[in-house]
Amino acid sequence: MLTRSPDDLMTGDQPPPRVSADEPVHGTFGCERTVLVIARTITSTARLLDALRFFRDDFRVDLVFTVNDTSRHSTGVRELLREARADRIVPWDQVRKIPYALAISASENIDFDELDPSRPVVVLPHGIGFNKYVPDPKTGGTRLAGLPPEYALRTGKVLLTLANESQRRQLRAVRPEIAGSTAVVGDPTFDQLRASLPLRNRYRRVLGLGVRKLVLLSSTWREEGQLGRHRELAARLLAELPADEYQVALAMHPNIWSWYGELRVRTWFADAIDAGLLLLPPDGGWQAALVAAHQVIGDHGSVSLYAACLGKPLLLATSGEESVPGTPVEVLLRSADRLDVPGNLPAQLERSRHEHDPARFAALAEQVFAHVGDATRVLREVLYRELDLPVPDGEPPLLRPQDPEPFRGEPTSFEVFTEFGAPETITLRRHPAAVRRTDRSAEPGPGVQRHLAVDEDESRLTRHQSAAVLVRGAVSDERDARVWLEQTGVDFPGSRIRAAATETGCVATVRNGPTVRITMDHDGTAMQAASALYALVLKGLSGGGYTAVCGATEFRMTVSEL
Repeated sequence: MLTRSPDDLMTGDQPPPRVSADEPVHGTFGCERTVLVIARTITSTARLLDALRFFRDDFRVDLVFTVNDTSRHSTGVRELLREARADRIVPWDQVRKIPYALAISASENIDFDELDPSRPVVVLPHGIGFNKYVPDPKTGGTRLAGLPPEYALRTGKVLLTLANESQRRQLRAVRPEIAGSTAVVGDPTFDQLRASLPLRNRYRRVLGLGVRKLVLLSSTWREEGQLGRHRELAARLLAELPADEYQVALAMHPNIWSWYGELRVRTWFADAIDAGLLLLPPDGGWQAALVAAHQVIGDHGSVSLYAACLGKPLLLATSGEESVPGTPVEVLLRSADRLDVPGNLPAQLERSRHEHDPARFAALAEQVFAHVGDATRVLREVLYRELDLPVPDGEPPLLRPQDPEPFRGEPTSFEVFTEFGAPETITLRRHPAAVRRTDRSAEPGPGVQRHLAVDEDESRLTRHQSAAVLVRGAVSDERDARVWLEQTGVDFPGSRIRAAATETGCVATVRNGPTVRITMDHDGTAMQAASALYALVLKGLSGGGYTAVCGATEFRMTVSEL
């Protein structure tokens, strides 16, 4: 049953309009109602595009799009709509000429006074609840994020959808005129995430994790967010976490992207991307990454609350003073574990996962989300009631999150630490050189050797000259590999080990030493094998069979002279 109080029932003063008079002349499907989809920011537009699933397969409903680009974060909205093939984009100053029956928005800041005052507007959430205060350019002060302006609520035509009953009480205490303008529908996004958890391994395959654990960094916008306080955290994680054990992804609020633009964002995170960071785009991917994540590091944004309620291990890198007291996010900030950012990051992540109780925030989830597992159906009923159309037969689709398409790069140079755990076992711990910092220049511990391993494809030209291990990772036949080894011996005489990948492993040359063939099983790479060979050479060992261990990956390699 839909949770609504008696004074929240909407009544229309005239029947909803049909689509334009041209539909019988030029149309094909005989649409009966038009929904005006109002985009404003990337955040709200992405939520609206996701909400179109409520009208799937219903030829009675036509969709028309418009952009109310009055926000400082409206940059990129039209491009996002065009990528979605939303071809019918009506100029904002022409929307009153559209005979729409219902307008939907995922922003509370659209210019409601420019809309047809006789037609209903449903405002969908673009986060979880009303948890923080944000700047209000119109007054110079702050306002409660998610709450429409007073004049819009007084029209009686604006319906605000809520995740739980406590949000209704919260809003009435702040703005009494909200009475009659809310509907508790739950949170379809939470239902989507919750139902997708069994697909976590699928998303891990899509992201190319292999046996690595995914650490998801999430940051809301403004200076109190994680990036505002700790902008180097992604690079530090990549530098300190072994690359064969961890993958790091970053989901930042779309307002960060719209304010600075893609080029600047990618420039600022260029080294991190080179080191393997998965930088999730502003219009999606965070949902799938959250499902796939083994660990989440967040702040006072909605992703942290989703993570906690999904039972994910969560560490908070910062907490925002802009959070509203008593809201679920503020409760989470007081109770969740904190990340000691200057401290030992790998040790904290390990402890967080090992000590994690998936049910720790189950009670909070019950408070935050109503209609769990049924929110999609409830919200669809609300939309069709406002359209004055019967709800379509059958259950509405609960779709899995789209596959993430992050900006990404593969590390092509590593700072490698090698150690013999047994006479024939070599342990490799590799860290991307792209984020190597001077504070990591301390000597390694007893029995541990350090070297720089560089692939031929490395973009920083000086690294080739500095490499102790130089590798061509592209597979070729053995004859071509030996030609490459001979030429690089002339071009890069400082490298101690040079190796070229072949179908069975690699061929390698030791400076002032022999040329060897390394055969290995399918789990190893030429760069890993070359680094293991470097450790063998330092120890004075020669041919034979050895086991190399890189994080959770272990492979056998056999070294023989040519």
